[in-house]
Parts: sequence; structure tokens; C-alpha cells
Amino acid sequence: MRKPSFMLLKERINYDGSQLRPHWVYYQTGIVGDAVVAFVGACRVEGASVVDVTDARAGRVVVAKDMLHFIAEHFGAGLLEASLLQRLLVFCCFEALSARGVAGLIRRGDDLFVGAAKLSVSVATVSPVSALIHLGLNIDKTGCPVNAATLPEIGVTPDELAQDILRRYADEVGDVIDSAVTVSPVTPHDAPPTP
Repeated sequence: MRKPSFMLLKERINYDGSQLRPHWVYYQTGIVGDAVVAFVGACRVEGASVVDVTDARAGRVVVAKDMLHFIAEHFGAGLLEASLLQRLLVFCCFEALSARGVAGLIRRGDDLFVGAAKLSVSVATVSPVSALIHLGLNIDKTGCPVNAATLPEIGVTPDELAQDILRRYADEVGDVIDSAVTVSPVTPHDAPPTP
């Protein structure tokens, strides 16, 4: 794993879950390796594209007329790493929104709320070669099946927020990797004596 490259895509892309596949970012951008991208577009995920098993069993769909989407891909990472990286991406989003003074912002696991209204959707999974993450933030909640909050309602501009989150996430992942390679391993003879 390495520090991810990042890019805000200018074209609108409607997210239907098919983007959560290996090398989608590479096909879209030409970026090779670990990366995170953001784009704006509608959201409709249903049927076999719902990778959260609990949601799939309940027949849930994920719908919004417009969202700010993030897709991250990390090669060689497993499912546990995918879930941890997902939480890190959501936390970077939480920090970016908190820095803008968003009132009533709450993070519960991998979800963000403004008061009781849900602002985000998110999922992490794996492909045969990589960990994949999707995070979506509501811009227009038309069609949302739950009580939802939107970025315009909290006074946040999607493009500017996207750049901030992309940079924060890339830097955080890079810092984690740097930390991991700048410590010495503990060997049995370095362990403290047993009392």
C-alpha cells in the first residue's frame, strides 16, 4: 500500500454500484495504483449491486437525485483494512465539515448525521486485487428512502469540500504508511523481563 493519488473528476457520473470494481479509477483517470477520486452525480444502487449484505437481505435501495461521491482503491489490502480505511475516509469528511462550523454534525461508525438526518452513505468491500470504498454525501435528497440532510442545507459547496477531503485522506493514509516504516520491530530479546 502507498499514499494514494487523488483527483476531483469534472464530469458528472451517476453512481449505481458498478463503479465499485477493481481498476475503475484507473480506467477513468489513468492513475495507476492506490487512489481516491471524487465526482458529482445521481445515486441509485439496488439489487445485486447492494454489497452490504444486511441491506441486500432487507431489500434496501440507496437513492438520491444528486450526491458528492468518493471512490477509493487500495491494492493488496484486505477486508479489515478496507473497513478501517473507510472509517478514516469518513473521519476525514467529519473533520472537513467540522472545520466549516457545521452544527449538529455527528459521526456514528461509518455514517455522518446532521442531528437526526443522515448525510452520508458508505460501504467498503474487496475485489480479488484491492480494497474498495464508496462514500456519498447528499446534495439533493430527492428520492432518499430515509430522513436525509444535504450539503446545501448546511451551507457547504461540494467541489471545495471534495478537494479538502481528498487531500486530508491522502495525507492521513500517507502519514500512517510513514509511521509504519519508521519504527523498529520488537524482537523477543527486546521484551521486558517477566516479573
